[in-house]
Amino acid sequence: DAMRTKALSEKRSPKYDGRCRHLTAAQIEEFKKQGRKPVIRFIMQEEGQTVFEDLIHKYVKFENKLLYDFIMIKASGYPTYNFACVIDDHLMEISHVIRGDDHISNTPLQLNVYKALGWEPPQYAHLSMILGQDGARLSKRHGATSITEYETQGFLPETMKNYLALLGWGTSDSQDIFKKGEIEEKFDLNGCQKSPAAFDPIKLKWMNGEYIRQLSKEELFDAAQPFLKDFGLTLDKNNPLHLDIVALQQEKYKLLTEVGSLVEVFFQDLKYDETAIDKTLKAPDIATILNGIKKTYSEITQFNDVVLEAKTREFAKANGFKNGQVFHPVRFSVSGRTQGPTLFKMIEYLGKEEILKRLDKTLSLLYKQL
Repeated sequence: DAMRTKALSEKRSPKYDGRCRHLTAAQIEEFKKQGRKPVIRFIMQEEGQTVFEDLIHKYVKFENKLLYDFIMIKASGYPTYNFACVIDDHLMEISHVIRGDDHISNTPLQLNVYKALGWEPPQYAHLSMILGQDGARLSKRHGATSITEYETQGFLPETMKNYLALLGWGTSDSQDIFKKGEIEEKFDLNGCQKSPAAFDPIKLKWMNGEYIRQLSKEELFDAAQPFLKDFGLTLDKNNPLHLDIVALQQEKYKLLTEVGSLVEVFFQDLKYDETAIDKTLKAPDIATILNGIKKTYSEITQFNDVVLEAKTREFAKANGFKNGQVFHPVRFSVSGRTQGPTLFKMIEYLGKEEILKRLDKTLSLLYKQL
């Protein structure tokens, strides 16, 4: 600490000053008697440069006089990273070391160990760091979290793989979305950039939506299962209607966590959006519209979205209403919401009996307010 404080006060980079580099045998013995435990340091050459070719940064050089006699073995007897990784990589016959460029300053230390041992070093590639939107290194204050937590937030594994691959790397044609196995086929270190990459949560969410849209109904159902259970929904994959309901708003999903809130309207008792009740039920001619729609729907024998839409439009036109004047209160009456899935598919999937029951419930609520 004293060496560091002195160096900083003299506006020098703090480093070990080599004070124990040339200890005599007598001095070493005296230190042992004092109970001082030694470390083993690597004696770094002080002249010249350590130069290496990085597969991303190209030629990188360090002035040896700015390096230091780093600790190889701690006083505890344990090796340090810069020594242990050289031994480990050599014994494992590692050909390429690919890591973040925050490790680039460790490379000259490791290369000197390779040289001292007479070993051929691996090739090095130092990837750019990931930064937050403010340009600072990505941290928890940017919302950074573990990969597994992104899964619980509703992101697909394929999305994370795709997005993380594009942070600091890209293809010549700037491809954004990759099919399974395509990243492995196209990845090349020559496509990696030197400058830092910014982590953009908005783009990540957009990309997740793109991947969700590529899923089959069955794949979407499987991926959404944990999140459906969070809403108390137990659906049957072998039930075609359940598959259709989960996939109904597939084009809108950006996170799997959204599925439960958009699907629950089909499986739970009707609940109204309290903020929209007054506006909806106090609209002009609301009783006429809901009673007329109830009668219209009760007479439909082919209860599918095509027929439902045609009959609803016929009702609006025949009674002098604009389509929106009818569609909006019908949506609210059968779902309790002002927004949601495609209206007539939703009505079809809910079924005639349930729809008439929900219209009755809304009419009862309306009459209570009159």
